[in-house]
Amino acid sequence: MAERADLRNRINVMLFHFDQRLGPRLLFNVAEIQDTRITASLTRLMDFNFLEEMKAIVNAMANVVYSSMFFSIPNPTARGGVEQFMLSFIIFDPTITEYLTISSLEEEMSKIISNLILLSEMFIIITYSNPVLEDFPEVENTLKSLRDNAINVFQDIFYGQFEGTKDAISQILGKIGFEAGKQIVQELRIDDEGSVKSYTEALVNSPILTRWGNINILHFDPGEKVATISLDRSIWTESLGVIATKTCAFIEGMLEAIFSKILDEPIICDEMRCASEYSYVKDCIFQIAPGGGSREIIAYREDQTIKEMGVQEREKTMELITSAIGEQFYYELDPMIRLIQLFNKAPFISDHFIQESEEEVKFLVVCNYWRYPNEIMCNSCEKWIRNSSKFPVKLVKSKHRICEITYETESQ
Repeated sequence: MAERADLRNRINVMLFHFDQRLGPRLLFNVAEIQDTRITASLTRLMDFNFLEEMKAIVNAMANVVYSSMFFSIPNPTARGGVEQFMLSFIIFDPTITEYLTISSLEEEMSKIISNLILLSEMFIIITYSNPVLEDFPEVENTLKSLRDNAINVFQDIFYGQFEGTKDAISQILGKIGFEAGKQIVQELRIDDEGSVKSYTEALVNSPILTRWGNINILHFDPGEKVATISLDRSIWTESLGVIATKTCAFIEGMLEAIFSKILDEPIICDEMRCASEYSYVKDCIFQIAPGGGSREIIAYREDQTIKEMGVQEREKTMELITSAIGEQFYYELDPMIRLIQLFNKAPFISDHFIQESEEEVKFLVVCNYWRYPNEIMCNSCEKWIRNSSKFPVKLVKSKHRICEITYETESQ
């Protein structure tokens, strides 16, 4: 169940001003966890393009979902006669419940904007090069009220209605899928029952299951009661697209019921990776393991699978670089250029940017493995980057898992 504190830690409320000469700039960021790296990364995600006045637009990328609303305040002294602003409500690591609910905040955001328009502080703020939120208490209270009211909306509608670790909609879909899976096993008659494996293959390839997508058994060990399933063109991911969160809870529940029947004991199915999370992911991965206290098996096997996937993708990255610019030429490049080449080509890195000083160079990297709290991927990634760049690097994960990769310049 998503707790209030957890949601508060994942929320950012941001206010932007559009300067006619300088373009959009961030005025304030209301967040429980203040991190300049996170703020800088979020600022890059915000966009004034295609925004209609006082009409919210919802978007998702790099494991955040945000709703932005553009508005203007008349000012005769401004170019064009108006000052233009944008209010953005952002959620890190969104659940499908939060993604589907964030659209309902448009009315709440409209109310907040109506209050902001009346504040004289809005005209003072824009004259500051680096305004501090505490110096403008009326604006601060207004922005914080949006965060608090939004949390109440999420809590009242969904949270607390179901017990468990997943959000409400995922739990509902999972329960429906589980019942559907039981019905499928009861009604479907498969001729080939020569072995558990052949029976399972015939079952998952039956028309009643392939209607949900192209199912493929990557690994199945009936003795250990574990399996890894891939699903391409899931009906859920095809319908919802890339929304920065998992969407196949129905499939999870359905596979859980099917494998519980096949293996004749309670089975847990966890979706490890979903095509709705990232634009470059084309298939969903499900892990089957015994239920009850054996959830540790899931965590271990998940770590192992993720590590293997990471190794394969890093090898693929180096192959792309070699074919694109040549291995010898690559290794003759400046260390920083080599890192940029790595990040531009790496399929598991969705965004990065640079902070450079005389002492060191920092890369802020949004990695597609950031949702996993263990250090397996990061330790492996740091070693891979160090070996690839042929230069000492240091990798640090932020609380929101936006990694910071630094190396000292030669002058140091």
